[in-house]
Amino acid sequence: MHQIELLLLVLLLWTAVAKADPVCKVCMCSETTVNCVARNLQLHFNDSDWPSDMVITDVMIDNNQLVHVTQYPPLAVLRLSLSHNNIVGIDSAAFMHLQNLTELDLSHNFITSENLASDVFKGVFAPDRYQPLANLETLRLGSNAIHTLKSDLFEHIVNLRILTLDANPLRVLDQGTVLALSSLPYLEVLDLSYTDLKDLPEYLLHTPKNLKVLNLTGNFMTRVPSALEHSHALEVLHFSENPVVVLDRSSFKSDMPYLRELHMSYMENLTYIASGAMSKLTALQELYLSHNPRLSSIHPDTFSSRRDGEKSEEWPPIVKLDLGHNNLASLDRHLLGHWKILQYLNLVGNRWLCDCENQWMVSTLLPAVENITKYQIDTLECVEPEQMRGRKLHELEVRNYHMRCLDSAGNHPEKDAKMLVGILVGVLLAVPVTMIALLLFRINALGSLTAVGYQFW
Repeated sequence: MHQIELLLLVLLLWTAVAKADPVCKVCMCSETTVNCVARNLQLHFNDSDWPSDMVITDVMIDNNQLVHVTQYPPLAVLRLSLSHNNIVGIDSAAFMHLQNLTELDLSHNFITSENLASDVFKGVFAPDRYQPLANLETLRLGSNAIHTLKSDLFEHIVNLRILTLDANPLRVLDQGTVLALSSLPYLEVLDLSYTDLKDLPEYLLHTPKNLKVLNLTGNFMTRVPSALEHSHALEVLHFSENPVVVLDRSSFKSDMPYLRELHMSYMENLTYIASGAMSKLTALQELYLSHNPRLSSIHPDTFSSRRDGEKSEEWPPIVKLDLGHNNLASLDRHLLGHWKILQYLNLVGNRWLCDCENQWMVSTLLPAVENITKYQIDTLECVEPEQMRGRKLHELEVRNYHMRCLDSAGNHPEKDAKMLVGILVGVLLAVPVTMIALLLFRINALGSLTAVGYQFW
Protein backbone atom coordinates (compact mmCIF):
# COMPACT_ATOMS: atom_id res chain seq x y z
CA MET A 1 0.00 0.00 0.00
CA HIS A 2 2.74 2.41 0.94
CA GLN A 3 4.57 1.59 -2.28
CA ILE A 4 1.50 2.49 -4.36
CA GLU A 5 1.05 5.80 -2.50
CA LEU A 6 4.74 6.61 -2.99
CA LEU A 7 4.49 5.79 -6.68
CA LEU A 8 1.45 8.05 -7.08
CA LEU A 9 3.23 10.88 -5.24
CA VAL A 10 6.26 10.59 -7.52
CA LEU A 11 3.97 10.57 -10.56
CA LEU A 12 2.18 13.70 -9.37
CA LEU A 13 5.47 15.49 -8.72
CA TRP A 14 6.81 14.51 -12.13
CA THR A 15 3.63 15.75 -13.79
CA ALA A 16 3.83 19.04 -11.91
CA VAL A 17 7.46 19.56 -12.87
CA ALA A 18 6.77 18.67 -16.46
CA LYS A 19 4.02 21.30 -16.63
CA ALA A 20 5.87 23.99 -14.70
CA ASP A 21 7.76 26.87 -16.24
CA PRO A 22 8.28 25.83 -19.88
CA VAL A 23 10.26 29.08 -20.28
CA CYS A 24 12.99 27.78 -18.00
CA LYS A 25 13.01 24.43 -19.82
CA VAL A 26 13.78 26.12 -23.13
CA CYS A 27 15.84 29.02 -21.83
CA MET A 28 18.39 29.52 -19.11
CA CYS A 29 16.91 30.96 -15.93
CA SER A 30 19.19 32.26 -13.20
CA GLU A 31 18.18 34.45 -10.30
CA THR A 32 16.47 37.39 -12.03
CA THR A 33 17.45 36.69 -15.66
CA VAL A 34 15.81 34.70 -18.43
CA ASN A 35 18.28 34.05 -21.25
CA CYS A 36 16.63 32.78 -24.44
CA VAL A 37 19.40 33.85 -26.83
CA ALA A 38 19.74 31.68 -29.96
CA ARG A 39 17.10 29.09 -29.04
CA ASN A 40 15.54 29.03 -32.53
CA LEU A 41 12.29 30.41 -31.12
CA GLN A 42 9.61 31.20 -33.69
CA LEU A 43 6.71 32.01 -31.36
CA HIS A 44 6.36 33.80 -28.05
CA PHE A 45 5.62 31.89 -24.87
CA ASN A 46 2.09 31.71 -23.48
CA ASP A 47 1.33 33.76 -20.38
CA SER A 48 1.21 30.63 -18.23
CA ASP A 49 4.63 29.51 -19.43
CA TRP A 50 6.51 32.16 -17.47
CA PRO A 51 7.89 31.15 -14.05
CA SER A 52 5.74 32.33 -11.18
CA ASP A 53 8.37 31.93 -8.48
CA MET A 54 10.93 34.33 -10.01
CA VAL A 55 11.22 38.08 -9.93
CA ILE A 56 12.38 38.55 -13.52
CA THR A 57 14.19 41.78 -14.31
CA ASP A 58 16.08 40.87 -17.48
CA VAL A 59 14.75 38.99 -20.51
CA MET A 60 16.95 38.33 -23.56
CA ILE A 61 15.35 36.76 -26.63
CA ASP A 62 17.98 37.83 -29.17
CA ASN A 63 19.07 35.86 -32.25
CA ASN A 64 15.89 33.90 -32.77
CA GLN A 65 13.28 33.59 -35.54
CA LEU A 66 10.48 35.72 -34.08
CA VAL A 67 8.37 37.48 -36.70
CA HIS A 68 5.62 38.99 -34.60
CA VAL A 69 5.64 40.44 -31.07
CA THR A 70 2.54 39.66 -29.03
CA GLN A 71 1.43 41.12 -25.72
CA TYR A 72 3.51 40.20 -22.69
CA PRO A 73 1.93 39.14 -19.39
CA PRO A 74 2.45 41.17 -16.20
CA LEU A 75 6.14 40.82 -15.33
CA ALA A 76 8.57 42.88 -13.27
CA VAL A 77 10.93 43.11 -16.24
CA LEU A 78 13.27 46.10 -16.38
CA ARG A 79 15.15 45.22 -19.57
CA LEU A 80 13.76 43.37 -22.59
CA SER A 81 15.90 42.59 -25.63
CA LEU A 82 14.42 41.29 -28.89
CA SER A 83 17.27 42.18 -31.23
CA HIS A 84 18.44 40.12 -34.22
CA ASN A 85 15.13 38.47 -34.97
CA ASN A 86 12.88 38.69 -38.03
CA ILE A 87 10.28 40.94 -36.41
CA VAL A 88 7.99 42.72 -38.83
CA GLY A 89 4.91 43.44 -36.71
CA ILE A 90 4.20 44.34 -33.07
CA ASP A 91 0.79 44.05 -31.45
CA SER A 92 -0.93 47.11 -30.05
CA ALA A 93 -0.14 47.57 -26.35
CA ALA A 94 2.40 44.73 -26.56
CA PHE A 95 4.27 46.02 -23.51
CA MET A 96 1.43 47.54 -21.50
CA HIS A 97 1.81 45.05 -18.62
CA LEU A 98 5.55 45.67 -18.31
CA GLN A 99 5.10 48.76 -16.18
CA ASN A 100 8.65 48.61 -14.79
CA LEU A 101 10.26 48.41 -18.22
CA THR A 102 13.19 50.84 -18.53
CA GLU A 103 15.00 49.51 -21.62
CA LEU A 104 13.59 47.96 -24.81
CA ASP A 105 15.79 46.69 -27.65
CA LEU A 106 14.08 46.10 -31.00
CA SER A 107 17.19 46.60 -33.15
CA HIS A 108 18.31 44.42 -36.07
CA ASN A 109 14.86 43.40 -37.23
CA PHE A 110 12.63 44.21 -40.21
CA ILE A 111 10.32 46.77 -38.61
CA THR A 112 8.99 49.32 -41.10
CA SER A 113 7.62 52.81 -40.56
CA GLU A 114 4.15 51.59 -41.46
CA ASN A 115 4.20 48.89 -38.76
CA LEU A 116 5.60 51.13 -36.03
CA ALA A 117 2.74 53.04 -34.44
CA SER A 118 2.27 54.82 -31.13
CA ASP A 119 -0.26 52.17 -29.99
CA VAL A 120 2.59 49.69 -29.70
CA PHE A 121 3.80 51.56 -26.61
CA LYS A 122 0.45 52.10 -24.88
CA GLY A 123 0.33 51.51 -21.16
CA VAL A 124 -2.56 50.23 -19.08
CA PHE A 125 -5.99 51.74 -19.69
CA ALA A 126 -7.13 54.33 -17.16
CA PRO A 127 -10.73 55.61 -16.88
CA ASP A 128 -10.31 58.08 -19.72
CA ARG A 129 -7.05 57.24 -21.51
CA TYR A 130 -4.09 54.89 -21.77
CA GLN A 131 -1.34 55.49 -19.25
CA PRO A 132 2.19 55.93 -20.59
CA LEU A 133 5.03 53.50 -20.11
CA ALA A 134 6.43 56.08 -17.74
CA ASN A 135 9.61 54.17 -16.81
CA LEU A 136 10.80 53.45 -20.34
CA GLU A 137 13.98 55.49 -20.84
CA THR A 138 15.91 53.58 -23.52
CA LEU A 139 14.51 52.51 -26.90
CA ARG A 140 16.75 50.89 -29.51
CA LEU A 141 15.37 50.81 -33.05
CA GLY A 142 18.62 50.61 -35.00
CA SER A 143 19.10 48.45 -38.11
CA ASN A 144 15.48 48.15 -39.17
CA ALA A 145 13.63 49.36 -42.28
CA ILE A 146 12.40 52.68 -40.88
CA HIS A 147 12.42 55.62 -43.31
CA THR A 148 10.25 58.00 -41.30
CA LEU A 149 8.64 58.34 -37.87
CA LYS A 150 4.97 59.04 -37.26
CA SER A 151 4.61 62.38 -35.53
CA ASP A 152 2.78 60.83 -32.53
CA LEU A 153 5.02 57.75 -32.24
CA PHE A 154 6.34 58.62 -28.78
CA GLU A 155 3.16 59.96 -27.18
CA HIS A 156 3.07 57.07 -24.67
CA ILE A 157 6.82 57.07 -23.93
CA VAL A 158 7.57 60.74 -23.45
CA ASN A 159 10.23 60.06 -20.79
CA LEU A 160 12.71 58.55 -23.25
CA ARG A 161 16.30 59.55 -22.60
CA ILE A 162 18.12 57.32 -25.08
CA LEU A 163 16.89 56.72 -28.63
CA THR A 164 18.89 54.87 -31.30
CA LEU A 165 17.80 54.97 -34.94
CA ASP A 166 21.16 54.02 -36.46
CA ALA A 167 21.41 52.13 -39.76
CA ASN A 168 17.87 52.92 -40.88
CA PRO A 169 17.26 54.34 -44.40
CA LEU A 170 16.00 57.72 -43.22
CA ARG A 171 17.84 59.75 -45.92
CA VAL A 172 16.06 62.92 -44.79
CA LEU A 173 14.36 63.93 -41.55
CA ASP A 174 10.88 64.87 -42.74
CA GLN A 175 8.30 66.87 -40.81
CA GLY A 176 6.76 63.84 -39.11
CA THR A 177 10.16 62.64 -37.90
CA VAL A 178 11.10 66.11 -36.64
CA LEU A 179 7.80 66.40 -34.75
CA ALA A 180 8.30 62.95 -33.23
CA LEU A 181 11.81 63.81 -32.02
CA SER A 182 10.64 67.20 -30.77
CA SER A 183 8.09 65.49 -28.55
CA LEU A 184 10.87 64.06 -26.36
CA PRO A 185 11.78 66.85 -23.93
CA TYR A 186 14.02 64.63 -21.77
CA LEU A 187 16.02 63.07 -24.60
CA GLU A 188 19.75 62.95 -23.76
CA VAL A 189 21.22 60.57 -26.37
CA LEU A 190 20.22 60.42 -30.04
CA ASP A 191 21.89 58.05 -32.49
CA LEU A 192 21.39 58.93 -36.17
CA SER A 193 24.53 57.22 -37.46
CA TYR A 194 24.52 55.50 -40.86
CA THR A 195 21.09 56.85 -41.81
CA ASP A 196 22.13 58.35 -45.20
CA LEU A 197 21.55 61.91 -44.01
CA LYS A 198 23.03 64.87 -45.91
CA ASP A 199 22.02 67.50 -43.36
CA LEU A 200 19.85 68.17 -40.31
CA PRO A 201 16.72 70.33 -40.24
CA GLU A 202 17.62 73.77 -38.91
CA TYR A 203 15.65 73.64 -35.66
CA LEU A 204 15.78 69.92 -34.95
CA LEU A 205 17.71 70.42 -31.70
CA HIS A 206 15.71 73.37 -30.43
CA THR A 207 13.16 71.38 -28.40
CA PRO A 208 15.20 68.54 -26.85
CA LYS A 209 16.94 70.92 -24.48
CA ASN A 210 18.67 68.12 -22.55
CA LEU A 211 20.34 66.44 -25.53
CA LYS A 212 23.93 65.65 -24.50
CA VAL A 213 25.13 63.05 -27.02
CA LEU A 214 24.51 63.14 -30.78
CA ASN A 215 25.85 60.49 -33.14
CA LEU A 216 26.01 61.46 -36.83
CA THR A 217 28.73 58.99 -37.83
CA GLY A 218 28.71 57.49 -41.31
CA ASN A 219 26.39 59.89 -43.10
CA PHE A 220 26.78 61.96 -46.29
CA MET A 221 27.30 65.35 -44.67
CA THR A 222 29.81 67.55 -46.51
CA ARG A 223 29.79 70.15 -43.72
CA VAL A 224 29.04 70.31 -40.03
CA PRO A 225 25.26 70.93 -39.78
CA SER A 226 24.35 74.49 -38.81
CA ALA A 227 21.50 72.98 -36.76
CA LEU A 228 24.07 72.28 -34.04
CA GLU A 229 24.02 75.99 -33.25
CA HIS A 230 20.60 75.51 -31.66
CA SER A 231 21.65 72.75 -29.28
CA HIS A 232 21.39 73.69 -25.63
CA ALA A 233 23.48 71.15 -23.74
CA LEU A 234 25.38 69.07 -26.33
CA GLU A 235 28.47 67.51 -24.73
CA VAL A 236 29.51 64.76 -27.14
CA LEU A 237 29.40 64.85 -30.95
CA HIS A 238 30.26 61.86 -33.15
CA PHE A 239 30.90 63.07 -36.68
CA SER A 240 33.32 60.49 -38.08
CA GLU A 241 33.02 58.97 -41.56
CA ASN A 242 31.48 62.01 -43.24
CA PRO A 243 32.78 63.40 -46.59
CA VAL A 244 33.98 66.77 -45.29
CA VAL A 245 36.99 68.16 -47.21
CA VAL A 246 37.96 71.23 -45.16
CA LEU A 247 37.08 72.41 -41.67
CA ASP A 248 37.12 76.20 -41.32
CA ARG A 249 35.55 78.96 -39.23
CA SER A 250 32.13 78.25 -40.71
CA SER A 251 32.20 74.65 -39.45
CA PHE A 252 31.58 75.63 -35.82
CA LYS A 253 30.64 79.29 -36.24
CA SER A 254 28.64 79.63 -33.03
CA ASP A 255 29.68 79.01 -29.45
CA MET A 256 29.09 75.48 -28.19
CA PRO A 257 29.98 76.06 -24.54
CA TYR A 258 29.21 72.52 -23.36
CA LEU A 259 30.82 70.43 -26.09
CA ARG A 260 33.64 68.51 -24.40
CA GLU A 261 34.15 65.51 -26.72
CA LEU A 262 34.42 65.50 -30.52
CA HIS A 263 34.99 62.56 -32.86
CA MET A 264 36.09 63.27 -36.45
CA SER A 265 37.95 60.15 -37.59
CA TYR A 266 37.93 57.94 -40.70
CA MET A 267 37.09 60.92 -42.91
CA GLU A 268 38.62 59.97 -46.24
CA ASN A 269 38.17 63.38 -47.87
CA LEU A 270 39.39 65.60 -45.04
CA THR A 271 42.58 67.38 -46.11
CA TYR A 272 42.95 70.56 -44.07
CA ILE A 273 41.81 72.19 -40.83
CA ALA A 274 41.94 75.96 -41.13
CA SER A 275 42.61 78.77 -38.68
CA GLY A 276 39.87 79.18 -36.07
CA ALA A 277 37.99 76.07 -37.19
CA MET A 278 37.45 74.95 -33.57
CA SER A 279 38.03 78.22 -31.73
CA LYS A 280 34.36 78.34 -30.66
CA LEU A 281 34.65 74.99 -28.85
CA THR A 282 35.90 76.58 -25.65
CA ALA A 283 35.05 73.61 -23.40
CA LEU A 284 36.57 70.90 -25.61
CA GLN A 285 38.49 68.31 -23.58
CA GLU A 286 38.73 65.32 -25.92
CA LEU A 287 39.39 65.38 -29.67
CA TYR A 288 39.60 62.16 -31.66
CA LEU A 289 40.96 63.07 -35.10
CA SER A 290 42.54 59.90 -36.46
CA HIS A 291 42.65 57.68 -39.55
CA ASN A 292 42.08 60.57 -41.94
CA PRO A 293 44.45 59.49 -44.75
CA ARG A 294 44.49 62.86 -46.56
CA LEU A 295 44.73 65.15 -43.55
CA SER A 296 48.13 66.76 -44.08
CA SER A 297 47.82 70.09 -42.29
CA ILE A 298 46.31 71.51 -39.10
CA HIS A 299 46.64 75.27 -38.80
CA PRO A 300 48.44 76.45 -35.62
CA ASP A 301 45.44 78.69 -34.78
CA THR A 302 42.82 75.95 -35.14
CA PHE A 303 41.82 76.16 -31.46
CA SER A 304 43.09 79.50 -30.21
CA SER A 305 40.89 82.55 -29.87
CA ARG A 306 41.05 86.12 -28.59
CA ARG A 307 38.27 87.96 -26.84
CA ASP A 308 37.35 91.38 -28.16
CA GLY A 309 39.84 93.98 -27.01
CA GLU A 310 42.23 91.44 -25.49
CA LYS A 311 45.67 90.50 -26.77
CA SER A 312 46.10 87.24 -24.88
CA GLU A 313 45.04 84.01 -26.54
CA GLU A 314 42.87 81.26 -25.08
CA TRP A 315 42.78 77.56 -25.87
CA PRO A 316 40.23 74.89 -24.94
CA PRO A 317 41.32 72.64 -22.03
CA ILE A 318 42.12 69.61 -24.20
CA VAL A 319 43.41 66.64 -22.17
CA LYS A 320 42.95 63.86 -24.75
CA LEU A 321 44.18 64.30 -28.32
CA ASP A 322 44.24 61.57 -30.94
CA LEU A 323 46.08 62.51 -34.15
CA GLY A 324 47.10 58.99 -35.09
CA HIS A 325 47.20 57.60 -38.63
CA ASN A 326 46.75 60.83 -40.54
CA ASN A 327 49.06 62.28 -43.19
CA LEU A 328 50.66 64.90 -40.96
CA ALA A 329 54.27 65.92 -41.55
CA SER A 330 54.58 68.53 -38.81
CA LEU A 331 52.91 69.68 -35.61
CA ASP A 332 53.03 73.27 -34.46
CA ARG A 333 53.72 73.96 -30.77
CA HIS A 334 51.12 76.75 -30.90
CA LEU A 335 48.31 74.29 -31.64
CA LEU A 336 47.64 73.81 -27.91
CA GLY A 337 48.29 76.21 -25.08
CA HIS A 338 49.28 73.59 -22.51
CA TRP A 339 50.73 70.33 -23.85
CA LYS A 340 51.82 69.21 -20.38
CA ILE A 341 48.24 68.74 -19.15
CA LEU A 342 47.54 66.04 -21.74
CA GLN A 343 46.42 62.72 -20.31
CA TYR A 344 46.37 60.99 -23.69
CA LEU A 345 48.23 61.76 -26.92
CA ASN A 346 48.43 59.61 -30.04
CA LEU A 347 50.84 60.58 -32.84
CA VAL A 348 51.53 57.21 -34.50
CA GLY A 349 51.09 56.52 -38.19
CA ASN A 350 51.97 59.96 -39.57
CA ARG A 351 54.64 61.01 -42.08
CA TRP A 352 56.83 63.08 -39.76
CA LEU A 353 59.28 65.46 -41.39
CA CYS A 354 62.47 65.61 -39.37
CA ASP A 355 63.65 69.18 -39.86
CA CYS A 356 64.07 72.28 -37.71
CA GLU A 357 60.31 72.99 -37.63
CA ASN A 358 59.73 69.75 -35.74
CA GLN A 359 62.74 70.15 -33.47
CA TRP A 360 60.40 71.15 -30.63
CA MET A 361 58.68 67.76 -30.85
CA VAL A 362 61.97 66.00 -30.20
CA SER A 363 63.38 68.42 -27.63
CA THR A 364 60.26 69.59 -25.81
CA LEU A 365 57.05 67.67 -26.55
CA LEU A 366 58.16 64.05 -26.31
CA PRO A 367 60.04 64.52 -23.02
CA ALA A 368 57.03 66.38 -21.58
CA VAL A 369 54.53 63.63 -22.49
CA GLU A 370 56.83 60.65 -22.05
CA ASN A 371 54.58 58.94 -19.51
CA ILE A 372 51.58 58.84 -21.87
CA THR A 373 53.43 57.97 -25.09
CA LYS A 374 55.65 55.10 -23.96
CA TYR A 375 53.87 52.56 -26.16
CA GLN A 376 54.46 54.80 -29.22
CA ILE A 377 58.22 55.21 -28.81
CA ASP A 378 59.24 52.60 -31.38
CA THR A 379 56.65 53.72 -33.93
CA LEU A 380 57.38 57.45 -34.07
CA GLU A 381 60.00 57.85 -36.76
CA CYS A 382 61.16 60.17 -39.51
CA VAL A 383 59.70 59.61 -42.97
CA GLU A 384 61.23 62.61 -44.69
CA PRO A 385 63.82 63.67 -45.76
CA GLU A 386 65.27 60.52 -47.24
CA GLN A 387 68.53 60.88 -45.31
CA MET A 388 66.61 60.71 -42.01
CA ARG A 389 64.06 58.05 -42.95
CA GLY A 390 63.60 55.41 -40.29
CA ARG A 391 65.28 57.38 -37.49
CA LYS A 392 63.34 57.12 -34.22
CA LEU A 393 62.27 60.45 -32.78
CA HIS A 394 63.04 59.39 -29.23
CA GLU A 395 66.56 58.41 -30.26
CA LEU A 396 67.12 61.90 -31.61
CA GLU A 397 65.99 63.30 -28.26
CA VAL A 398 68.29 60.97 -26.29
CA ARG A 399 71.25 61.95 -28.45
CA ASN A 400 70.35 65.64 -28.15
CA TYR A 401 70.29 65.76 -31.92
CA HIS A 402 69.49 69.10 -33.54
CA MET A 403 67.67 68.82 -36.83
CA ARG A 404 68.41 71.34 -39.54
CA CYS A 405 66.05 73.06 -41.95
CA LEU A 406 65.62 71.90 -45.50
CA ASP A 407 67.26 73.95 -48.21
CA SER A 408 65.42 75.57 -51.11
CA ALA A 409 65.63 72.37 -53.10
CA GLY A 410 63.97 70.41 -50.30
CA ASN A 411 67.14 68.59 -49.33
CA HIS A 412 68.41 68.04 -45.81
CA PRO A 413 71.93 69.55 -45.62
CA GLU A 414 73.29 67.29 -42.90
CA LYS A 415 76.68 67.20 -44.59
CA ASP A 416 76.96 70.94 -45.13
CA ALA A 417 80.00 71.19 -42.83
CA LYS A 418 81.93 68.60 -44.78
CA MET A 419 80.88 70.23 -48.00
CA LEU A 420 82.03 73.66 -46.83
CA VAL A 421 85.34 72.27 -45.61
CA GLY A 422 85.82 70.59 -48.95
CA ILE A 423 85.07 73.81 -50.78
CA LEU A 424 87.46 75.76 -48.54
CA VAL A 425 90.26 73.23 -49.02
CA GLY A 426 89.62 73.34 -52.73
CA VAL A 427 89.84 77.13 -52.75
CA LEU A 428 93.03 77.13 -50.66
CA LEU A 429 94.63 74.62 -52.99
CA ALA A 430 93.36 76.33 -56.08
CA VAL A 431 94.88 79.76 -55.23
CA PRO A 432 98.58 78.76 -55.13
CA VAL A 433 98.16 76.42 -58.05
CA THR A 434 96.58 79.24 -60.02
CA MET A 435 99.33 81.67 -59.03
CA ILE A 436 102.04 79.16 -60.01
CA ALA A 437 100.30 78.57 -63.30
CA LEU A 438 100.15 82.31 -63.99
CA LEU A 439 103.81 82.71 -63.03
CA LEU A 440 104.86 79.90 -65.32
CA PHE A 441 102.73 81.39 -68.06
CA ARG A 442 104.42 84.76 -67.65
CA ILE A 443 107.89 83.17 -67.62
CA ASN A 444 107.09 81.24 -70.74
CA ALA A 445 105.65 84.32 -72.35
CA LEU A 446 108.76 86.36 -71.44
CA GLY A 447 111.03 83.61 -72.73
CA SER A 448 109.16 83.57 -76.01
CA LEU A 449 109.53 87.34 -76.44
CA THR A 450 113.27 87.16 -75.74
CA ALA A 451 113.69 84.44 -78.33
CA VAL A 452 111.81 86.48 -80.87
CA GLY A 453 114.05 89.53 -80.09
CA TYR A 454 117.23 87.59 -80.74
CA GLN A 455 115.87 86.36 -84.01
CA PHE A 456 114.94 89.90 -84.99
CA TRP A 457 118.44 91.23 -84.35
